[in-house]
Amino acid sequence: MNKIQVLQGLNLQSDISSIIITLQKTDSITKLLDLIKGFHPIFMKEYKFEDGKVIIRSKLTFLWREMAETLIQLSEEKISYEDAKEYVLNQLIKQRVKSMSTIPILHTAHTLLYEVTPTVIEKDLVPSAEEGYSYTWNRYYTLGSGKNSEITCSISSSKDSHFAVKTQRDKWSTNEYMQRMGLDIPKWEVVKDKDHIKRVWNDYEKPVVIKPTGLTGGSGVTVGINSIEEAFKAFDIAQKNTLRHIDKKWQQKIMIEEQVEGDKNGADYRLLVIDGCLKVCTKRIPAFVIGDGNSTIEQLIEKENKDPRRDISNPAHTLKPIVINDPMTRLLEQKGLTLSSIPKKNEQVYVRNVASMSQGGTTEDYTDKVSPEVKIMVESLAQSTHAFVLGVDVIANDISKPLTKDNGGILEINTMPESYLNFFPTIGEQRKDALEFFVKRLLKDNKTKQIVTIGYFEKDIPTLLKEKNPFKSYLNKGDTVGEYKNEEIIINGLSINKGIEKTRAIEALKINASLDAIIIHHRDWEDIEEIGFGFDRIDMLIISKKLRERNEYFKIIKRYKKKGLIDNIKII
Repeated sequence: MNKIQVLQGLNLQSDISSIIITLQKTDSITKLLDLIKGFHPIFMKEYKFEDGKVIIRSKLTFLWREMAETLIQLSEEKISYEDAKEYVLNQLIKQRVKSMSTIPILHTAHTLLYEVTPTVIEKDLVPSAEEGYSYTWNRYYTLGSGKNSEITCSISSSKDSHFAVKTQRDKWSTNEYMQRMGLDIPKWEVVKDKDHIKRVWNDYEKPVVIKPTGLTGGSGVTVGINSIEEAFKAFDIAQKNTLRHIDKKWQQKIMIEEQVEGDKNGADYRLLVIDGCLKVCTKRIPAFVIGDGNSTIEQLIEKENKDPRRDISNPAHTLKPIVINDPMTRLLEQKGLTLSSIPKKNEQVYVRNVASMSQGGTTEDYTDKVSPEVKIMVESLAQSTHAFVLGVDVIANDISKPLTKDNGGILEINTMPESYLNFFPTIGEQRKDALEFFVKRLLKDNKTKQIVTIGYFEKDIPTLLKEKNPFKSYLNKGDTVGEYKNEEIIINGLSINKGIEKTRAIEALKINASLDAIIIHHRDWEDIEEIGFGFDRIDMLIISKKLRERNEYFKIIKRYKKKGLIDNIKII
């Protein structure tokens, strides 16, 4: 007996995909399902137990298909709750969707009724990085279906140019290109070793910054350098952070740069440009603690890390924990403090001098305060590199004024920024409108027809859809049409694959970007009962007259039409 049943898309039970798993209801199962449900609405709408089965309503059907066997084993007490939780959280969810930039994008696409399909890995997970693979492949998703659908990984997409991706990964190429565009940036150069630093030291106004040119998530960056001795130490720190990229020569470079004036506490700004338009500006604030007059800095950090938003076991976390390490103790030492120091009540103590979310920083929305000059600069940069999405990191004392030597400059750009910090700032307005803007602009040309048929018809459906009667030339003669029919993928009447399982075939058609129309053929109502209609939204539903007598099903269909989930219904 098949213990796992997936009703994909609209189905006769619900207007959301349903995963039905035969298992015993136990406290451990309920505990795990409640944990997952509490993370974010994307994981499930609801669940219920019925006749020895659990029914889960979720659009992430692939995730629950992969989780089902673990749930069955847990219900049969073949594995412990902790083992099941470890697999679900630290392997399956972590490798499939763990990114607060990925989760809201997929959720927004679901809300807007676009199809979301795993692009590369249809089931299971790729092997670990140690075996020569990358977890990234598990997180590629096709949004939309057919022609002009787009592939995403976090907020990066198939609309980002290769040039943009190559430029953003290296501060050397980023700076070279900004200079080529005539944008005013701080004096800088790549330094090969400490002797190089010694030779150019007097050419730079102090203080300076020394950092790796490759993407390091803020690690290895030292600011506020005023002496050659500090510069040598900073070079060692930067070099240490490049060792993990020993196989990538371009990430071995280290640069020196004049430090422009910015926020006195080290805050900077992440400006998010989507499709050439600046949509969000967020101030990134270095990690800090606020004294209560009794607790040490270490105790205050421990208290701050108990904030549920810093709980990295929750894939929907929006803050990172503050980690105690050598750079922190050195910074405190410079301020005449230690981890055992007790700040005064309401005294704010910064424990980082780099405004990085990965280093425990916080955020504040500044979208409505950006100067017109800065807006033009970042939009020009995004459009000129042909990046559909570009995160531009800016340091400034006052973001409402133009960037100058005394008021900051552009630090770096990123085609895969952690955009959750823009969408969900700690302080200020959440920017969910920017999420919708991203998805709608990304898929503005995705108009592939999603068609479902039920029953048998005397005439070929693609031919019927191109005739004036009764379909008013619903499809054009030159359209590329993909079909699933009788265990076969057919494109423009030609068989492409026979004997293919239905769910797999439907997903294969959805990610095929050559298709102007996708037609899913179901033999009868029992077919629908078994796997669902196949789409979250249907443009055209065609039903054979012979199947019209199932009035209870027509009530469901009419309800879906009223809700805007089915556009047209034809009975022929």
